[in-house]
Amino acid sequence: MKKQFRAIVSFWREQYGHYVFITTIAFLAISVMAYIAGRIFPDIPTRIIDWFNESVENSGIVQEDGSFSVLALFLNNLQAMALSVLYGFIPFLFLPALSLGVNSIILGALAALYSNNGFSLLMLLAGILPHGIFELPALFLSLGAGLCLCKNINAYIRKNEKGVMKPLLLNILRVVCMLILPLLAAAAVMETYVTPLVMSLFL
Repeated sequence: MKKQFRAIVSFWREQYGHYVFITTIAFLAISVMAYIAGRIFPDIPTRIIDWFNESVENSGIVQEDGSFSVLALFLNNLQAMALSVLYGFIPFLFLPALSLGVNSIILGALAALYSNNGFSLLMLLAGILPHGIFELPALFLSLGAGLCLCKNINAYIRKNEKGVMKPLLLNILRVVCMLILPLLAAAAVMETYVTPLVMSLFL
């Protein structure tokens, strides 16, 4: 186990951490821009969140009593994170950036919707932070892995470098199994049981 974590740390220092950092900064910047746009054009966040809510309803996450299913949440988030990584296999397009943009715009639009309707952003934080402290890092790790993969595949195609892809894929698999999966499991439990309790304090 220690050997695997040391491999992740080495991977992080060599290249992976750079992509996670860029992903995190870009996510925050786009979220802020989406928030500002939503404050200027109030109809935009309403439409975005209506679309998002419809997607959630169709995902099977919400049970008949209105509560969340831990397993459905975990599997839904796992699918989203896995796609963020797998998009990296498509060269030159950097498709993980699309997933980054969608998620950050949704967050910014939600914040704008709260402000537009006179709700405190503290209420929004109450609804995000309990599970977000696990889910957001998992998202950044997934997006960073996808971008790192795409960048290396581009270099592999252009330069035909040998012996690059196998260690890269092994490192990404380590990140998924040892970091992303535990974070997603914790996020699903928190969102199901803790987030509703925290939100109830603001109602």
